[in-house]
Amino acid sequence: MIQVREYATLTADPEVSPSMDVGQVSNATFDWLMDLHQRWNQDSKLVIRNQKQYLKLGSYVGYLQSPSGEGIEILPKTEIASPQRPESLRALLQEMLACSHQLPFKEGDAADLARSDIPLHEWIISQFLIQLTSLVKRGLRFDYQNVEEESRFVRGQLDVGKQSRQSPSKAVWFNIRHDVFSPNRIENRLLKTALDYVLKLTKDSHNWRMANTLAHQLSVINSFRKPLPEIAKWQDSKLMQPYRSIKPWCVLVLEQLNPNFQHGLHSGIAMLFPMEQLFENYVSHHLRKSLPSDAKITAQTASQYLVHHSPDGGEEKAWFQLKPDLLLSHVGLRTVMDCKWKLLNSTQSTAAEKYGISQADLYQLFAYGQKYQNGHGHMVLIYPRHSEFQEPLAKLSFSEHLHLWCVPFDLHQKKLVPGDWIYHVPALSPDEPSKRKGFLSERLESLDDVAKVLGGKSGTELWPRLNEHFGLEGELQLIRRNAAMSRSLGDPIDDYSDEEWIAGFEYFATEPRYNYEVSTGMLLLPLTVNALLRRLRITKEKYQKIAQGQIASDLGGISAHLEENVNLRTMRKRPST
Repeated sequence: MIQVREYATLTADPEVSPSMDVGQVSNATFDWLMDLHQRWNQDSKLVIRNQKQYLKLGSYVGYLQSPSGEGIEILPKTEIASPQRPESLRALLQEMLACSHQLPFKEGDAADLARSDIPLHEWIISQFLIQLTSLVKRGLRFDYQNVEEESRFVRGQLDVGKQSRQSPSKAVWFNIRHDVFSPNRIENRLLKTALDYVLKLTKDSHNWRMANTLAHQLSVINSFRKPLPEIAKWQDSKLMQPYRSIKPWCVLVLEQLNPNFQHGLHSGIAMLFPMEQLFENYVSHHLRKSLPSDAKITAQTASQYLVHHSPDGGEEKAWFQLKPDLLLSHVGLRTVMDCKWKLLNSTQSTAAEKYGISQADLYQLFAYGQKYQNGHGHMVLIYPRHSEFQEPLAKLSFSEHLHLWCVPFDLHQKKLVPGDWIYHVPALSPDEPSKRKGFLSERLESLDDVAKVLGGKSGTELWPRLNEHFGLEGELQLIRRNAAMSRSLGDPIDDYSDEEWIAGFEYFATEPRYNYEVSTGMLLLPLTVNALLRRLRITKEKYQKIAQGQIASDLGGISAHLEENVNLRTMRKRPST
């Protein structure tokens, strides 16, 4: 088996010296690769050197096997220099695949397989067979299947229409419909189809023996000729819970190891995975495991667009959807995170080299920051860690209010490398939740501070930010610090200079039982960032419950007034800093 890594070149030139960056293949295999190259479009390119052809691979990893049986394993490129032990790269690729496709596998099993010379597709086959063996031992799920047939005996329901048209020569036969408790349900048929593929493709003796034994046990189950459209019909009910662990392995075999997908090249295998997607899913998987309970990471969110346009003066439409890889939400704040599978070089700090950062990537992050963070805050650009990129780079600033951090992700430790950026994204801090410090502990002393926390630039943008955060209508008012709380107290915000005033947001919700408005003023200053965001979240939840009738409010609003009065008294004395 030939082992190379991403962006390697493959050639049939007998004079080259094989390495992880140059693979020497037979003429038959190279011809087969050239045929695949026509379908890969821009994922590979043909290079002519010394009047000889070289095929340069793209950023894909996986396994190729030509019709002649020659295998090519493509591993991730995690270092600039050629690796000495490719076994560790195979183990990393296996774990990345497991995270990306949500495959249930044990790290110990992967380590045992990594020590052997088993190709990637045989590893996938072995994991599928292990899961299928366990499922068969536990027992397959049966289902009732409707059967229409001719029989000498009546059982079930007689099909009167067909029976009335029965010819005299078949007068002793009955057309009947009945249900049979059969194993031929969709899930079992998909598993049997995947098992048939495995039997055709595996060259490993251990895998073949397991597959052959299972084929005899599942012989009564029919296979699908075209299984891919049937995958969407897989049921995920409570009854089918034992099937959940094998489903991703089955789908992977059906989609990637289908021997008929190459339009006639039945004996070849081309199982490739994009490294950008694998890296993004790998990072997302491990970051979620360390998040605090009040934080959430959303992958491929798509709620914002670059422009809005009214063609021909008609209805306004949103164009050019913006989809950051990851969006972190924590106590009301949003942080854009994007993953790039590129090897930066921290020593290339000149204006010409720019660490190897792509200008197009920065354009992309700038647009994300404007639309998802209102042009304010800190974003994170994640790259793989390697010998030339060990520590986070210094902050890159798009403006006075919008900043970007380039942070390495340790592929083996499975975490981001800490640095000054942690101060601005405390949800990703490696510390215990009780010890998380930084931006959330900052004390807010002005309306400008509050506006910036909510994604604005100054106090004049406080009201739009509050309205956007709550998602409801209300009124922003100024309230004297030493005044008693009442609904009518307060003036519209038009002056931010007087420190004797603090900001209150009064929102309106209709009590569903009595159809009257309930309002609650909320004091904003002085607070810490964390306290402000927590109070905003609690108030929003309270509003939603009142509007939905889940909680009742007193008719006079006395409780709300008392609560605000207590809050006001506790805030009269500014905390010492």
